Amino acid sequence: MRRRSVLAAVATGALAGCATSDDDQTQGTTTSEAPPPVPDTPGNDWERSGSRPDWERAADRRIDEHRRTELTVAADAGVEVEVAMLAPAYQFSTAYNVARHRALPDGHPYREWVGRLFTDAVFENAYKWRRWLQPGTHEEMHDVMTFLRERGVQVSGAPVVWQRRTEDVVPARVWDAVDAGRPDRVAALVDDHVRDLVGHWVGDHGVTEWVLVNEPLDANALARTIAPGDDRTSPAPVREWFRVANDAAPDGRYGVNEYDILAKDRPAYRDDYAALVEYLTDGDAPPDEVAFQGHTMGAAETVSADELLARLDRFAGLGDHDLVVSEFDTPGFASEQAAGDYLYRFLKTVYSHPDTVSFRLWGYWDGQHWRDDAPLFREDFSKKPGYHAYANLVFDQWWTREAGALTDGAFSTTADLGRYRITVRGDDWERHVVATVTDPSGVTVRVPTP
Repeated sequence: MRRRSVLAAVATGALAGCATSDDDQTQGTTTSEAPPPVPDTPGNDWERSGSRPDWERAADRRIDEHRRTELTVAADAGVEVEVAMLAPAYQFSTAYNVARHRALPDGHPYREWVGRLFTDAVFENAYKWRRWLQPGTHEEMHDVMTFLRERGVQVSGAPVVWQRRTEDVVPARVWDAVDAGRPDRVAALVDDHVRDLVGHWVGDHGVTEWVLVNEPLDANALARTIAPGDDRTSPAPVREWFRVANDAAPDGRYGVNEYDILAKDRPAYRDDYAALVEYLTDGDAPPDEVAFQGHTMGAAETVSADELLARLDRFAGLGDHDLVVSEFDTPGFASEQAAGDYLYRFLKTVYSHPDTVSFRLWGYWDGQHWRDDAPLFREDFSKKPGYHAYANLVFDQWWTREAGALTDGAFSTTADLGRYRITVRGDDWERHVVATVTDPSGVTVRVPTP
């Protein structure tokens, strides 16, 4: 099992592309003759009404403990230090549509905003089994993947297996085998698909984060065909798919994903998901991630910050895995302001939980959203309150840019965990390092100087 928190320093540090320092006080420090540019972070007009409520004060305390660190910059010479964040350690993600991207011209806001707002994207439909087999799909995905990576957006994958017949995501030949009562044929087809998809993308293209199985409690027709006697909380075929994926692409990280766990009040459904997670965790290839969709269709489906934390705590305690919000949105609220307020509370609470590693919006623009009601932008790309909530949290509250004087060869500041450009300046010179800062207990970065 591969916790993303353990891999973060290696993965983020590799982005710098420079020689790594041997200084054992640093995390992924690299020297840089031509330093990477500091992002122009998006602005926002989020306004707080009154003082922080109790839930937010508690969340801020957890964020201080788990998402920030004391960063010390050490140098033998110099006058001034600048600490500028390049990217967060936490993954802020979105669904992104390959077909819509290709239909829009260069410079369209849908294309431009993805690189400004997110560090990761998952293709909304292109990975789905039936779509994956269509001629030209691979080449189209490769083109869009290149576009995203050139803008600093990594690409994740979802879903590998989604067994919902009504969504037309599984090829007809698989349903033919189901209808013919041929469990061995169904098992072979699914296993081959898992090997092909993750083998191609993990091995050849470095797409390592995957929702392997989507909605297995409710959409389980293939597993039931292969093992008709299994309960939905203990399906042997799903365990097998995790083993097949790990064997085919050991560098991948694979998760299970379910809906109505962080929304609504369905305790029996949550119990079943917890039982399924425990069952998978006891297998030979346990999930690396446990994911929750997060679709919230109006005020009646919201949960309090305390209840949200309790649900996250429960699933964190079921095994050594990371937690991921995989598909959050807010269609159906009575007002955009109410939707934005809930996004703010939900995201801040999730971010404050130490076992979460990623938050994904299921789209950001009304013009490309499954309910035509995305969290951030209206059809004309005017900004909703949800945009201002999101940008305020990610780019104001959780983004560090500090400067100050060296005192006795050191400068210290509180820093949000992430990747940084650190600059030390003298009277007529400056030196830069790129450093990965992911240890909440404290990080020291030494900058070589003349």
